[in-house]
Amino acid sequence: MNEAVVASDFSKAEALHAMGSFYVRQGYPKQGLSLLLASVKFAAPSLELNRAIAHAYILAGAPQKALAILDALAPTVDTEDLRIASARLRARALLALGHVEKARLAFVDSVRFEKQPDRPQLMDRRL
Repeated sequence: MNEAVVASDFSKAEALHAMGSFYVRQGYPKQGLSLLLASVKFAAPSLELNRAIAHAYILAGAPQKALAILDALAPTVDTEDLRIASARLRARALLALGHVEKARLAFVDSVRFEKQPDRPQLMDRRL
């Protein structure tokens, strides 16, 4: 395939992803979802795009489709930050389906307790 065509298709996919995400953030999840899904036609979906699609599905009233995407993505989630973000999306989808206890457990799974930096020691004033 011609490199210019591949670059053009990738640019189209990026533009559709950006516009779709913008529509979702502005409160139009169905319109944003259609743009996000259209971007898949121009380039292989990235982890970020799939998470955006899952989020749009939740907001558009199709949380079961979001769970299907999150299940498919689970093996590719390889960092702590991505695991946390995926678990939180899963919690939102489960809550939208009315599975409150499962949603709570998914959210609890997403919470991480970062080690707080050690407090500086106070100087010993006993001279």
